[in-house]
Amino acid sequence: MSGTMAAGPRYQQVARELKASIRRGGYPVGDFLPTEIQLCRQFRVSRATMREALRKLREVGLISRTRHVGTRVIASIPADDYRQPTNSISDLLQYAENTRVETLATKRIVCDPSLAQELESRVGRRWLRIDSLRTLPDKPHPICMTTSYLDGRLPNVEKHLENIAGPISAMLERVYGLRIIRIEQSLQAIALGKSAAKLLKAMVGSPALLATRRYYGENGRLIELSRGIHPSDRFTYVTSLVRD
Repeated sequence: MSGTMAAGPRYQQVARELKASIRRGGYPVGDFLPTEIQLCRQFRVSRATMREALRKLREVGLISRTRHVGTRVIASIPADDYRQPTNSISDLLQYAENTRVETLATKRIVCDPSLAQELESRVGRRWLRIDSLRTLPDKPHPICMTTSYLDGRLPNVEKHLENIAGPISAMLERVYGLRIIRIEQSLQAIALGKSAAKLLKAMVGSPALLATRRYYGENGRLIELSRGIHPSDRFTYVTSLVRD
């Protein structure tokens, strides 16, 4: 193991050291890192700590991990944009924990036939609509604007939306004991309209990604629907597919 690292959680220290080694060419692009066990011995850490450090490297686009194959270096410099790793429901629930949310508006609405069909609800049922912007610390422009719909029968839900940092879905599990067992996600390339471009501080007509997510509970009922608009230069969608 190399010299003294900066202060911080141990996994962050290990991640910084590995990043520096990759940047210096100690692990060239295309090569594999040592095995997890070898890295644990090198850095004198547990496997849980090493896995967390490697997860941080994967999130910034430096490595890819394939079961039974190994961890390959795919870049020498971390990506500057925001990367969403999606390998499981847990990833989708936690990807935004390091971001801040600015709530623009909340409104109680009653489903008309069109909205009832979209929300898989009955006409006349009340839902809560939340419009928000999501930002990264020390970044001047929002990374996403989101419109979310929540079941209006959840007690005091507006209060729990105050000062929220991570995704709304994670809050619903934590506060209300709801368990999300299925998420349906669709992605669509769009051009930013005037109002969205103004809020996102982007050019009208510039490319963006519209991500629509539907979160379902154990009874198969829709808990939340969200639509996030991400300017193309501020977001990278990352997923990992493994052959059984």
